[in-house]
Amino acid sequence: MKLTREALAHFLDSSWKKDPTKAEWEIVGEDIEDMSVDLNPDVSSKKNILGKNKISDKGYEPSISADPYYADPSMKIYPHIREIAMDRLKGDACKTVMLEVIVEDTEATKHLAYAQEVLVKPQSYGGDSEGVNFPFNIHEDGDRIKGYVTNESLKSKKPVFTEGEITA
Repeated sequence: MKLTREALAHFLDSSWKKDPTKAEWEIVGEDIEDMSVDLNPDVSSKKNILGKNKISDKGYEPSISADPYYADPSMKIYPHIREIAMDRLKGDACKTVMLEVIVEDTEATKHLAYAQEVLVKPQSYGGDSEGVNFPFNIHEDGDRIKGYVTNESLKSKKPVFTEGEITA
């Protein structure tokens, strides 16, 4: 059985507290038809004077493009996205925490999740007749914390992140 796309969910902390245990999660993707984590692997290859290939693996520079993101004052992250764009904020003012959850078994009581500090950067604003659009990119910035959320908290649309491995 293949997983449906809704099995992978991305949430941003709308409180901008930068603490996954106190986060007020809001899901990203309401108007988005296609959203992926671009891993952007940093790998290079070069041939030395002996004719051998040397590979340099410097890891990843993951990012996500949330496009479109229509202005909706009822969404808790909207004021932050608007403020970053309109006030041209940078640095720590653009940072929050992201929660990624993958539901591989809908009957499980706990689901694999990762929390990580991220930098949120709107790419433009305006748009067409569909509405005011503030498309933004999410860039990982900091350590990735492995943990889980309970099925119950996920279904209530208020996931609670717990650091650590899933135990039986």
